[in-house]
Amino acid sequence: MFDYHVHTNFSADSSMHMEKACQAAIAKNIQEIAFTEHLDLFYPNCDLTWNLEYDNYAKEIDTMRAKYGNQLKILKAIEVGLHPSVYQESRQFTNDNQFDFIIGSVHLADDNDLHEGYFFKDKSLQQALEIYFLTINNCVKEYTDFNVLGHLTLIKRYLHYLESHWEDVNWEDYFDIIEDTFKTLIDTSRGIELNMSGFRYNLNCSLPTLPFLQLYRDLGGEIITVGSDAHCESYVGKNIALGYDLLTEAGFQYVTTFEKRQPIFNKL
Repeated sequence: MFDYHVHTNFSADSSMHMEKACQAAIAKNIQEIAFTEHLDLFYPNCDLTWNLEYDNYAKEIDTMRAKYGNQLKILKAIEVGLHPSVYQESRQFTNDNQFDFIIGSVHLADDNDLHEGYFFKDKSLQQALEIYFLTINNCVKEYTDFNVLGHLTLIKRYLHYLESHWEDVNWEDYFDIIEDTFKTLIDTSRGIELNMSGFRYNLNCSLPTLPFLQLYRDLGGEIITVGSDAHCESYVGKNIALGYDLLTEAGFQYVTTFEKRQPIFNKL
């Protein structure tokens, strides 16, 4: 198994030490782990700083590889928060530093944070979802310097701000936008992530769910990674096997890993 979305104390929202994550991965028979630390250079309404101290991060990766490399493949990776105002800076950062794998994620919409609820103010459910999916669509078209799109449907975690729940939404209403997003990714040799953190947040689902996976596969999508989005050691590797079952159900024959930003297809 491969866990392709893990955060340590090099991310502002995690206190987990990299060694603890490596030990947890080995104990759970994870073969590869990608430390996808946050880089969100534009993030309003937040006291945290989402920069990555690359030199210290890379040094710690090298230390972990020396210690655990015979048991676990350890990737230098990053999760880049996508926003037009920082495209150039984000691209410069990933070009100047060495990464095996890059997730591109949308954490903001309408220039507002999802997590604290600012984005949802004075919006209907339909307005919020349409703006969210159009924002992702624009980012995918405008910024190509990443390998997979992270946690599509992240907005499910925050629908309580609109007194709603993801199971009450007819997601197919937005499939025209999502289909265009998927086609753009496929045409530019990029993919999507199956993020398993929805189970951790009591949504009882992956991000995205099976119908999205089937749409992506039906359009010819092949590049897909699975990640726990762990921020503490107990969640490293969590529900990865379930994610593989979902991929199989959606018609995938392979799960993707990366080396030097090039995809490798592993038989499920």
